[in-house]
Amino acid sequence: MSRGAVSATWPRPGGGCWPARTGGGSGTLRIAVEAFRVVERAIAAGPIPGAAAAVDDQTACFGATEPGGPAVSADTWYDLASLTKVLCTVPLLLGRIAEGRLDPVAPLRELLPEAAWMQPSPSLADVRLIELVTHTSGLPAWEPLYTLGLDRVTILARVLQAPLTDRRGQIVYSDLGYILLGHLLERHGGAPLEEQAAALYARLGLAEQLAFRPAFDPGRCAPTERCPWRGRLLRGEVHDENAAAMGGVSGHAGLFGTLRGVAGLAGTLLERRLFPEPIVAYLAREHARGSDGERRGFGWILASPGWSGGDLAGERTIGHTGFTGTGLWIDLDRGRRTVLLTNRVHPSRHVDSGIAGLRRAFNHAAFAAP
Repeated sequence: MSRGAVSATWPRPGGGCWPARTGGGSGTLRIAVEAFRVVERAIAAGPIPGAAAAVDDQTACFGATEPGGPAVSADTWYDLASLTKVLCTVPLLLGRIAEGRLDPVAPLRELLPEAAWMQPSPSLADVRLIELVTHTSGLPAWEPLYTLGLDRVTILARVLQAPLTDRRGQIVYSDLGYILLGHLLERHGGAPLEEQAAALYARLGLAEQLAFRPAFDPGRCAPTERCPWRGRLLRGEVHDENAAAMGGVSGHAGLFGTLRGVAGLAGTLLERRLFPEPIVAYLAREHARGSDGERRGFGWILASPGWSGGDLAGERTIGHTGFTGTGLWIDLDRGRRTVLLTNRVHPSRHVDSGIAGLRRAFNHAAFAAP
């Protein structure tokens, strides 16, 4: 079985599913089972209602999409939140760079001439594409754009005039930077971001597993939060407020996907079907380092002490997480991938879900063996 595929699962007595024995052998199965036991215990303890997990070609599903709801399956859709950055925005950018259409060191004034228009230097116009990608642009981490009552076009115009509030070169995780990157892709790609993403996933055979605003029965999607702003439980509707204000499609959030979709895309990266080795090496190169040891590749977080991928992952391991409770990690040298999808914000983000510890414990077990 190729790494782009995902194994079937069978129901486990007492709840959840254990993986079927598929390609990878008993060693892979043993590693996966140890990691899945970590998830099983966490879901049984609560408050996260359910999870879908993968270790290489093995999958397991636990709990329900919500208390009293349907059981989680490998086909349950999740709001992937910030995994949008690395599953959509980053690969589309790398494709443009590989085609010679974008230069990662070009300043934004050359790519989006209206950026910071009439503002004195230094400003957003001076920021390079690679700085936006690595969260070192100096842009603020977040702004409640959704509270302004603006349409998508006006929100983008506002972000293009955003002041730099932090020192350039310092890592400050910024959704604003990826909102700009999504807009940049639309400007230079000649098509809406949603269409560019759909074309990418269709080429990889994942069109039915990854999508913005997917056309599915909402009952197939794990609900996220009972949103105070919108006054309803969100199910199949983007959780991120700023992405919602932009119509559900943005470079920083808005993508939905299944376990099969997330694990499948990771498989195409490992197999070098998504990109050849020089581009994979470039995205896994350290492009920025924080004072606390945080390391950033091209969009991806790189292995470092204390990170979500655990301390047993290899040096060339990349990963990313999403606020809703999602995560993906890929050890490029060992050829191992791990995926953990949850809706830990259900019914509210203001509950300690224990997701940070769960991610690390899951990955410690998954990366403990060669």
